[in-house]
Amino acid sequence: MIESVESIYNTYISNLSSVNLYFNKFGKLATSEDENINETSSKLLFDTLDEYQDKIEKIKLEVGEDQEKLIKLSHRHLRKVAQKLKRRTSLSPINYEILSNSSFLMLNNYFEYLLTDLLSYYYNKYSNSLNEKEFKFTLKELSEYESIQEAIKDLIVKEVESLILEKSFNDLLSHFEDKLKISLEKKLIKWDNIVEIRERRHLIVHNSSIVNKKYIVRTKNPFNFKIGDKITIDKIYFLNSLKEFKLAGQLLLFNCWGNWDKDKVTEAINEIMVQSFEDLKSKNYDLVSKTCAYAENIIPKNSEQEDFLLRIKMNYALALKRTNDKKLQDVLKTIKVGTATPIFKVAFKILSNDFEEIEQDIKKAIVLEELNQDQYLEWPLFEELRNNNSKDSVIMEYFVGTN
Repeated sequence: MIESVESIYNTYISNLSSVNLYFNKFGKLATSEDENINETSSKLLFDTLDEYQDKIEKIKLEVGEDQEKLIKLSHRHLRKVAQKLKRRTSLSPINYEILSNSSFLMLNNYFEYLLTDLLSYYYNKYSNSLNEKEFKFTLKELSEYESIQEAIKDLIVKEVESLILEKSFNDLLSHFEDKLKISLEKKLIKWDNIVEIRERRHLIVHNSSIVNKKYIVRTKNPFNFKIGDKITIDKIYFLNSLKEFKLAGQLLLFNCWGNWDKDKVTEAINEIMVQSFEDLKSKNYDLVSKTCAYAENIIPKNSEQEDFLLRIKMNYALALKRTNDKKLQDVLKTIKVGTATPIFKVAFKILSNDFEEIEQDIKKAIVLEELNQDQYLEWPLFEELRNNNSKDSVIMEYFVGTN
């Protein structure tokens, strides 16, 4: 049995990281192998054409002016050439296509597993919500259970399975929103993009990757495909799909976390901070901005939550700064650092492009053990300072002096 929304969250994030690692690690190998196939295929083509040209020259020397015999022998040899070229068509570079499709399918599956896990957790935790629902049992089926509790668990499994199998994706989302009262964060999540990703998955699995009318109607055809076109999953599309699933999954999880495990809200806010930081390091600025914008509506209940939310706001501001977003100034106006500790004052100065005497502020943060050398070298926040040789050398001396 699933213990908490937090455990579902950890599994989901781990799954996305794994499929991303798989795609990146083996993508280069698949591309390299496909390049070898292309080289082999091209060599076969040119060798065959050269052989055909040589043969024709020899035939000309043998038959002289006998044009009828020349044409007959040429046709016979041309058939042999065609047979060799059939081998070339079988040498198509498909390794990357297989890799990208399999990675894409795994990505879709992990999102489905997420929805299943959340539904299972909810109905196990709030089994009373099914009190009014009618279930049919035969006496034989009932006799197979050792207790009422075991029967209830099995009914919940069947209920979740029926929801997943019988409802359309949009109906399933409506179930979360209307029945479970979980916001879909439609202002931040592009659910139309998720629908297109899932419909593309259906084409790969059920229609040999060929676009059909159902795909065009259900997705409104944002990529302007024509019926009969073959869809592919290139690197850019895969990575965009990964970002869409990550954002949608995270925000859905955070809402479930806050509603179903209210005693663990501090841990949820901490994870928002951690993920926004990790995405900053990966330069996924749009993902950071939307994740942090989601956190803007959270009201802190204690000083720890307040600290996490301030760090999240700093991450938000940095993502806006990196993308030259005009909203940066609006976000900075909401940050109050008058009584904040030195590390937050340093962050605010950097975000405001105020680097005057910032070395002294950093020295205070180091002395108070709010900042260490590893953090300085790792955090995206300090990129401008690391690139400024004069300031960087002074700051590095501070770290040496405190060791």
